[in-house]
Amino acid sequence: MGIFSVRGKTGRRVQALVEEHLRWVEATLSAMREAVEAYLAGEGWEKLEERAVHVHRLESQADDARKNAEVQLVRGALLVGTRRNLLNILDALDLVANSAEAAVDFLVYQRVAVPAILHPLIRDFLQGLTEEWRLLREAAQSFLSGKAQDTVRLCEEVDHQESHLDEIHKRMILRLFGTDLPLAEKIQARDFVDKLEACANAMEDVSDLLTVAVAVSLTF
Repeated sequence: MGIFSVRGKTGRRVQALVEEHLRWVEATLSAMREAVEAYLAGEGWEKLEERAVHVHRLESQADDARKNAEVQLVRGALLVGTRRNLLNILDALDLVANSAEAAVDFLVYQRVAVPAILHPLIRDFLQGLTEEWRLLREAAQSFLSGKAQDTVRLCEEVDHQESHLDEIHKRMILRLFGTDLPLAEKIQARDFVDKLEACANAMEDVSDLLTVAVAVSLTF
């Protein structure tokens, strides 16, 4: 039996809207990664500002998709417990997109000077973040398809990947504060990598909610 307690047109509509939200969150994350990589490659601030605007537009689309899904959910097509869990998951997913937008905004509008010594680790972090999202997206899709075991397994992999990214983040901080840069520049660069880490943490929060939602669904 699937996650949804109500089959038919309404249940499929809810599932389609949640999947649409996933696509917009992914688009926001991808645009964030492209913007950061462009910065590392030396792209100018004017062009980076255009990228920041693009990220903002994608995040707005993700927010609209979340609202559309929530409207369908509050119409009461699902059991209260399932509805509540999906609403929580949607909110947490939206924070992933918000975190991506915040990272780009901070980088671009604060004109952060990230030292070259951190660039390789930032690229590693971005690659790992993409992998964490892949696992999370598959976990969410498994949940929507009612595949409880696959959902739990993938959520565990998300947690492992987040731990890996946490180690990269710690290495970035240690490397940063081992330089002779002015303290103000160190703090600004630290705040930027902290915002990147916030994306990873937001994904882990979604995986935790998915795990809880599976546990709840199996009690019915």
